[in-house]
Amino acid sequence: MKASTPKINKSSIVLISVGLLNFVHGMLHVIQFLQSMVLIAYTSERSHPDSESWLSSILHSPILAFVWAIIGLLTFVIGIKDFLHHRKCGNGHKH
Repeated sequence: MKASTPKINKSSIVLISVGLLNFVHGMLHVIQFLQSMVLIAYTSERSHPDSESWLSSILHSPILAFVWAIIGLLTFVIGIKDFLHHRKCGNGHKH
């Protein structure tokens, strides 16, 4: 007698794919937030201000650190709102 393997229907594959994409989307929000924090730390420190190139002086600008902070906060807020929205809607599932 042959062992029966469970059939995976098309809707299951779609739901699993959507779930994986939502996970990747959430992780990208986290990565963007962490990237902004690293860039803020980088723009906040100066090693040798006299020997800096023009590019280095722009990258270490406090204005740019503020821009990275705004981007990080916006990414964090959007990620939280997105999470709460998906949690509230349940992605079409009733709990």
